[in-house]
Amino acid sequence: MIKRVVWLSLFLLWSPALLLADTPAVLDLEIFLPPIGGQSEWQLDGPVQKAEGKQLFMLINGGATLYLSLGFKRALTATFKDRHGKPVNVDLFEMNSLLIAQRVNREKVGTEGRDLPIGNEGRLESYYLNFWQGPYQVTISGYDATAASIDSITRLAGLIADNITRFASASLK
Repeated sequence: MIKRVVWLSLFLLWSPALLLADTPAVLDLEIFLPPIGGQSEWQLDGPVQKAEGKQLFMLINGGATLYLSLGFKRALTATFKDRHGKPVNVDLFEMNSLLIAQRVNREKVGTEGRDLPIGNEGRLESYYLNFWQGPYQVTISGYDATAASIDSITRLAGLIADNITRFASASLK
């Protein structure tokens, strides 16, 4: 009888840990953003704002319905200044699947612009760039279409796409 109680106690104690061992960790979306401060090219301009569920309406008033209707989990938005002081916005959305992220991205892009090898289906239009990668849909935007702004937008998008590859892939291992 004592043996059974000991085995049952051990099972109940360790079973939650065993169940979580193969579960990927929920990543803080900020891990995909570029490093800031010190010698970094990017400086955060204001706080990073986050939303889950219907809080998205507070973050992006007009476009929240599209995300919520398709399968939205959480998002963040942040503004950075590049080395020249030009502001660049980041909107990063985690959807319920990569297929949903792809669909949202396709809804957002227009017919103008050009394809870029950033993330999946990266497309630069005027002064904003959209791509999706895994369950994430990302929009990087500047305030004008000057060569300096476009350069900052594409460099920041590349950094974020690389971070998604590095950190999201590592969390699944």
